[in-house]
Amino acid sequence: MRIWGAAAIACALAFAADPSAERSRLYVTAAASALVEQGLALAVPNRLPADFQDAPAPGVRFQPNQAQATTSPWVDSNLWRFQRGLKKANYTKLPAGSAPLAAAEAFAFHVDAILNADPADVSELGKILAFLNARDQPALPVMANIGVVDDQSAAMGEVLNMLTRRNLLYRVVPAAVRTLDLTVQLGAPGFPKESALNPSDFAARVREKLGDEKRLVRLYGTNTTIAHFTGDDKRARLVLLSYSRYRTQPGVRVRILGRYKLPKLAAYGTTEGALLTDIDDSGNAIEFSVPQFSTIAIIDLAVK
Repeated sequence: MRIWGAAAIACALAFAADPSAERSRLYVTAAASALVEQGLALAVPNRLPADFQDAPAPGVRFQPNQAQATTSPWVDSNLWRFQRGLKKANYTKLPAGSAPLAAAEAFAFHVDAILNADPADVSELGKILAFLNARDQPALPVMANIGVVDDQSAAMGEVLNMLTRRNLLYRVVPAAVRTLDLTVQLGAPGFPKESALNPSDFAARVREKLGDEKRLVRLYGTNTTIAHFTGDDKRARLVLLSYSRYRTQPGVRVRILGRYKLPKLAAYGTTEGALLTDIDDSGNAIEFSVPQFSTIAIIDLAVK
């Protein structure tokens, strides 16, 4: 395994988001007007700007598992849409229980979002907005070592969705980038177009070609948590989003490739004073355990 220093970080940032991007702006409809009065959100403009695109409610569905007499979770997130370039999301219908998660995923990607919250969610939405507002910061470059050439097809959309769910950190690129560890393009050697017909198998193919030793972030003990990793040559931020049925994520083990130190936790729904535990930053990766949290956990790190 190689040691990730400044040069390797530069490679991971080779196709990064603009770090000067503004903070996200979160709007609420009339049902949550009290949050506008409290200064926690903005009111939706009388005329909706044309550049807002509809986004479905985030969450999780449980589907029959053909291999076993059980059900398996299917995560519905908008993160792949954000990776594809969606910057202004209109959550037109948010069933009860989904508005706080919608706010969290928009916050993680610095996306402007309109939250059409169910009245039952207003109180909880206010609490999580207060949490997010206190931890907002300008966007850092996205950390990724996989480049995906997006042909804008529906099949590629499903591939991006599955790569996101599997925490295979990627950036959408116009063409192959030599400084990235792997480029994914339908029709290129190793990625025939028909392989995208099964997005789950396709994601497994990407993981195999990259190799687990090169994965920037690995999560253990969860299949309903998605990681978003950003950083530069001085600091990094890992955001964990829980899409579990009740948004509560029991403790999860995290491994981040690279030389980092001083990880600090800010997690929604944790017990007072909760900390990261079992921290090991002695090698070419840092590992730690995150206590139980709800919806979102934010880990800020310093680069060694």
